[in-house]
Amino acid sequence: MPAARPRQAPVRTPKQGRSKATVAAILEAAARILAEQGWAGFNTNAVAARAGVSIGSLYEYFPDKQALADEIANAHIAQGEALLTAAAVEIADADSAGALVDALVQGLVDLHRDDPRLHRVLSSEVPLSASARARVEALRRGAILFLEQALAAHVDHPGVAAQLLVDTADAVIHRWFVEDDGTLASPERLTQELRRMLRAYLAAPLSSASHPTGSA
Repeated sequence: MPAARPRQAPVRTPKQGRSKATVAAILEAAARILAEQGWAGFNTNAVAARAGVSIGSLYEYFPDKQALADEIANAHIAQGEALLTAAAVEIADADSAGALVDALVQGLVDLHRDDPRLHRVLSSEVPLSASARARVEALRRGAILFLEQALAAHVDHPGVAAQLLVDTADAVIHRWFVEDDGTLASPERLTQELRRMLRAYLAAPLSSASHPTGSA
């Protein structure tokens, strides 16, 4: 994820209904341009034109395209936090290791299915602010910690298992949904296969993985 210079806050915060509507229109236009054209094609003039506002009106709230991108990123991260919070409820209700895997995979699928083109640009092109990158990492670590606690009753090393499950599922699902080039399996098939793979990992006897390669 590219690094950015320190984030600049919007010039002023909208308080009235009309100004809030203007900011909402600006951010919606900015998100669509960012998803369609990437960071290289993203600029304040194009955003103002699509939003139907003057460039001066845009600069009242956002000093540059970096401030726009930060606001979009934070909204996107907040959606991810809400989705994973919902998944945490499912994980908490799971009564087996297999059910935990199913809840984790479904939560990450829901997260990556939400505007995958924008997700791709934000994760690979936009130079996010330090605060946005910290939120992303906090989201990952929170998911690992919650899953570790839920796995404690099911596996011998829940911390290791939780990190492997979260990072593996996130990487595979990101590739399938966000970087899909049209040649991959359907999302439904991916979900089934990923669940099988992660369930098999949790079900494997510890002794079979504890011997060095080539040992009896």
